[in-house]
Amino acid sequence: MKQAAGGDSAILTTAVLSLCLVSNLVGLMTFPAVLPEVSAAWNLSASEAGWIGGIYFAGYAVAVLFLVGASDHVDGRWIVAGSSLLGAGASFAFAVLADGFWSALAVRFLGGVALAGVHMPGLVLLTQRIAGPKQSRSVSIYTASYALGSAGSFLVAGIVDAVFGWRATFLAAGIGPLLAMAALACLPPARARQKPAGPFLDFRSVFTNRPFMAYVLAFAGNTWEVFGIRVWFVACLAWTAKLPGNDLDLPHIAVISGLASLAGVPVSVVVAELATKWDRSRVIVATCAVSVAVCLALAATAGGAVAIVLALLILLQITSFADVSALGVGAVMVSDPARRGAALAIYALAGFTSGFLGPAAVGLSLDWFGGVDSRLGWTAAFLTMSLGSTAAAAAMWKSRRGDRRSP
Repeated sequence: MKQAAGGDSAILTTAVLSLCLVSNLVGLMTFPAVLPEVSAAWNLSASEAGWIGGIYFAGYAVAVLFLVGASDHVDGRWIVAGSSLLGAGASFAFAVLADGFWSALAVRFLGGVALAGVHMPGLVLLTQRIAGPKQSRSVSIYTASYALGSAGSFLVAGIVDAVFGWRATFLAAGIGPLLAMAALACLPPARARQKPAGPFLDFRSVFTNRPFMAYVLAFAGNTWEVFGIRVWFVACLAWTAKLPGNDLDLPHIAVISGLASLAGVPVSVVVAELATKWDRSRVIVATCAVSVAVCLALAATAGGAVAIVLALLILLQITSFADVSALGVGAVMVSDPARRGAALAIYALAGFTSGFLGPAAVGLSLDWFGGVDSRLGWTAAFLTMSLGSTAAAAAMWKSRRGDRRSP
């Protein structure tokens, strides 16, 4: 359809699908936002809290190959709508039914499955409707809206928790996916789709696409750090603020984390624009280097002055997410349009498997080095987080060197 190539249609498509993503992400950070309260209520260890914080992404990883791969073969709107309904149910179930480690683990896992049917299938829907020069910017905006949803999740949770308590935060989170279902009705029609080459869930051509696989590895490193800081931001700042000499009048910590995440949205869009105009790999490597430096600074100042730690935590929320849009645009550009669903399924699988392992690894580091009330524990935690951007930079640098050697 020529309509899909028009400016108004591109704007509407980007707006609708970004709204769907943001609405489904309202439940993403509800648990990290209230982690100290839930941990105290259920007597959770740092490792158990890390598992609950990370299992959401394990659910995503388990389901993403099937759900995103299916978007090459069926109308992705049905996938997004059904997954949104599951996401609403998972949030409501946590509010009403969860009463300890195992029940929380099961419900959060289902929430991750639901997000797998919204995040990358939504990106496939976008690329089916927008082509040409507008596609790059639309992909950048859509991927950056992930930070908007993550920030909104923290903000909603912080405000609702302060007024109604932590269980009400999950009730509020369940409303967002229902709004996404209504928004889908406004989505413009798709252009004629290319038929996928090969059978359903055939990923061989994806794995042999070396430029694309470099982005897969880089995204995995990115999400290790992104979700590591998002899951543990509140717990770290809460502990730091309780230390002697750190009396500082702060708003609800989840609100601070949400605002910090929100600041990552324009930064991510700017980095994506720079990557389009300059050498993409070089821009991504430079961004990763800055994020690693912030992690190391946090490791060195753990347990120090709350103003310094707070500033660095906010900065890490921004720098860890800054290259997400640049990575997403690059992955779309080098993927085969006829197998884009399969390609993005692998991309998301790697990223959210790492997103599950990152928070869990941070929790283990804390337990091994003294727990959440230990300076050494938090030093180890931030060193663990820094491994993510280090790996992402290495993947992009190696890809860049490989491109130079290619004939």
